[in-house]
Amino acid sequence: MVHGAGSARWGFDLLRPHLEQRFTVVAADRRGRGDSGDGDGGYAIESEVEDVGAVLREFGPGPALFGHSYGGLIAAAAATRAEDLGHLVLYEPPMGGVLGGPGWVDRLEALVAAGDRERALRGFLKDIGGYTDAEIDAMGETPVWDARLATLPTVIRELRAENAYRLPAEALARLAVPARLLVGSESPEWARRSTEAYAQAIPGADVVTLHGQGHGANAAAPELVASQLS
Repeated sequence: MVHGAGSARWGFDLLRPHLEQRFTVVAADRRGRGDSGDGDGGYAIESEVEDVGAVLREFGPGPALFGHSYGGLIAAAAATRAEDLGHLVLYEPPMGGVLGGPGWVDRLEALVAAGDRERALRGFLKDIGGYTDAEIDAMGETPVWDARLATLPTVIRELRAENAYRLPAEALARLAVPARLLVGSESPEWARRSTEAYAQAIPGADVVTLHGQGHGANAAAPELVASQLS
């Protein structure tokens, strides 16, 4: 399970219990978050893809790979290189060039540099995640809010990397594993557009709409998401 930009492995905490009776569930902290170090030589999507590939190799043949949001972008790229993948599920993976833009990221970075992480995180969740003010207020009451605030420096670099990324359509066209794409009926426009781009690129991929849900169904409707991972 590969988490998105504003999260870490704890982003799957509500989803995991619905899966662990059927699967061995592995949710890793991506680079620079939680228990994972940041590596050397600066940030690159390529390094994240290699990380996911290394984890897949640790668990033998036929693993299922699930990626959410920015983690879906990484999971999709890793899937194109995996030798024995059993199943791929992507929940609203960005296709490149859709998460904000250079000017928007500059403003986010300026807020973080000024010490206003609260405002920066709320802007990220509203403008990129598509969450309502009420939903963000509810998130602010959860135990992981401080952990979300701590992710912001990594969020900035990932948004810049996504802005420069382009969907690897040729590599995805060679995928020969069952693939499913999840998209919320209430999700932001970029998420719907990106999901469609991946659906067109991956042969035989089926698209499942999570009715009444947005970008955060891992927490808002974990049982519904889990039903699509079997």
